[in-house]
Amino acid sequence: MQLAFYGAARTVTGSQYLLSTDYGRILIDCGMFQGSGHMRQQNRMDFHFDPAGIDYMLLTHAHIDHSGLLPRLVAEGFSGKIFTTEPTADLCEIMLLDSAHIQEEDAEYDLRKWQKHRRVGPPPQPLYTTADVQPTLDLMRPVAYDEVLQVAPGLRVRFRDAGHILGSAIIELWVGEGDEQTKIVFSGDVGRSDQPLLRDPADLEDADYLLTESTYGNRLHVSADEHEAEFARIVENTIRRRGHLIIPAFAVGRTQDVLYELNLLAGQGRIRHVPVYLDSPLAIKATQIVRSHRDCFDAEALALLAKGDKPTDFAGLHFTQSVAESKAINTIQGPFIVISASGMCTAGRIRHHLRNHLPHKDDTVLLIGFQAAGTLGRLLQDGVKDVKLFGEWYPVAAQVRTLSGFSAHADLRQLLDWVANIKGIKSVFVTHGEEDTALDFTATLHRKLGLSSYAPEAQFIADLDTEDAFGASREEAEEIWQRPPSEAELAL
Repeated sequence: MQLAFYGAARTVTGSQYLLSTDYGRILIDCGMFQGSGHMRQQNRMDFHFDPAGIDYMLLTHAHIDHSGLLPRLVAEGFSGKIFTTEPTADLCEIMLLDSAHIQEEDAEYDLRKWQKHRRVGPPPQPLYTTADVQPTLDLMRPVAYDEVLQVAPGLRVRFRDAGHILGSAIIELWVGEGDEQTKIVFSGDVGRSDQPLLRDPADLEDADYLLTESTYGNRLHVSADEHEAEFARIVENTIRRRGHLIIPAFAVGRTQDVLYELNLLAGQGRIRHVPVYLDSPLAIKATQIVRSHRDCFDAEALALLAKGDKPTDFAGLHFTQSVAESKAINTIQGPFIVISASGMCTAGRIRHHLRNHLPHKDDTVLLIGFQAAGTLGRLLQDGVKDVKLFGEWYPVAAQVRTLSGFSAHADLRQLLDWVANIKGIKSVFVTHGEEDTALDFTATLHRKLGLSSYAPEAQFIADLDTEDAFGASREEAEEIWQRPPSEAELAL
């Protein structure tokens, strides 16, 4: 039994793991790489395996860095079943179509440049097209949380609530029969406890091998009270300047959380009522899907609904579907709030809003999600003075603020608490974090929990049939354990 790491290895996107067993070959996630041009170019590289040779696919959740290469996988020969939760299947329909549309638009732009400069070689082609999406959706088999599914003889799987976004799952996979079973857990993205709308991540009993994300594995989030107070201050200060608050937000998860908190703060009188524009057709569709899956809501959200309060709907909220409606926002006088995708400012209408508002000192750009290296969001977060949008340079005069309290990822303390509850772990593989973060969390797991941990590099293959799953990398793992504690670890 071998486990190969083909994505999210010492980087925070492109989740993709291949488990090869005597009972079948299982691919867990097939995500897109996001970030710099070099990073995105990896999406066009050949798969490290024959897609037609994969028997089953398990999908943790709908975010594009976990699902975004599925249409390409299917177009190149995969024809097995894709097991995932029902909300994830619903979200993938809109998110993969949106991703395909972006691929087609990017290819058209590259083709015009190719023709203009009369470049040699084949003309640019989209990574995949909208026509590739439906065959992918046809392979999806929705499963319920907490039910053990016999995928095939010797292969059982259970999806547990990850509390990250709607439908997100931690996957428990049992390989073998009778007493000769090995249990492998894939964390996907572990959500924060006590976040709006969704339930907390499920506690797991045991595992032989654990793959855990590490996005915030060397950081601590502020408390909920501090987060709410800072969010209210940012909103109110912008309104007081009669400025505009621009919030880049992931269409799924962060958008709904922002709507929830704006509704909450306005209801408490902590912020003034101003127009709020949800300017993203994808986010609008995602919000409607979230509203249709109340079975995933936590007790607090259900209590609000029972009282007649709609957590993601309130007076002054406007959905702008068309391009004309989006452009019309620029003509509105007085303070307002715009929420638009994408969360890392890599595509979508948010880039137009940034072009219009970054040069104005009274406006605020509020970054509320993780910003991967090489993205426009990360550049703004790092304090650049000028940015290039649509071929032209624009000064950054607006206030750029970061608020980590909206993060859908567990921080160091929450990740440690979640892992500590899992008994019998032989080895931990730390994935889905920028390199320093993944290495820091690997060392923390060893120091705090005494676990044998390692952060695999891309294309690392672990032999789970051997006594030492790290193999020749054992020495490197022991070196990683000697890293000095992160500031977050020292603060625990």
